[in-house]
Amino acid sequence: MTNLPSSVDNEKVLKEAKEWFKTKIVSRHLVNTKKLTNSSQFDINPFLTPYLSSFLTGDITNKGVAKSLVYARVLGTSITTSFGSNIQNFISDVLVNAYGSIVQGIDIVFVDKLDGRTKYAQLKAGPNTINADDVETIDRHFKTIKNLSRTNNAQIMTTDLIVGVLYGNEQSMSAHYKKLRDEHNYPVFVGEEFWHRLTGDKGFMNKLITSITDVVNDIEVSSVLENVIDELSQSEEISNIVKLSKRT
Repeated sequence: MTNLPSSVDNEKVLKEAKEWFKTKIVSRHLVNTKKLTNSSQFDINPFLTPYLSSFLTGDITNKGVAKSLVYARVLGTSITTSFGSNIQNFISDVLVNAYGSIVQGIDIVFVDKLDGRTKYAQLKAGPNTINADDVETIDRHFKTIKNLSRTNNAQIMTTDLIVGVLYGNEQSMSAHYKKLRDEHNYPVFVGEEFWHRLTGDKGFMNKLITSITDVVNDIEVSSVLENVIDELSQSEEISNIVKLSKRT
């Protein structure tokens, strides 16, 4: 791995992060949001939806029902999943000392800025995003890589096989991550430590957060959301749900 560049132009990365977030996350999020004007986009529960409208707005109205449906969709798990899968590509495409891996169970390979060793990393979004089965799967993948390295006379140590968690801290890390670290001896680098090792900049994670959130100042999204809710609220299915809830 000695042919890899040894430095990261962090200012360049932060600028590209803004463009990446705007193009890959925000633009797609807006496109998917604009599709929600039709009630067929939802699996509407007629028992629960009136309650959610009342819980959210204090009344059962067409607009309240539409809000409860749209908010749950656009602020739900899909945007989190999209971010997690896309930021892996961002890391391998933009950071000059990291690249994607073709080895099963490894997302990126990078030169650790703190110890200078090549790390083989599986990336996870947050500190509570794996379960017990994932622990065994990660361990199995890492063992396979270690065995392969011995066959090829490579120098891959257990501590070179790591889990990189994109946000969080030591205190918020789940017991499953701690099991990987304490029982299987695989380093788990969480939040600031992961980004520090990846870039060499201890404060890089906070800079990246600031850079990405700056995008919000450049894009008007509230009007898009309001227009979608207004159009959805006029659907016949929602009107029928509201009428049923008003019967005495």
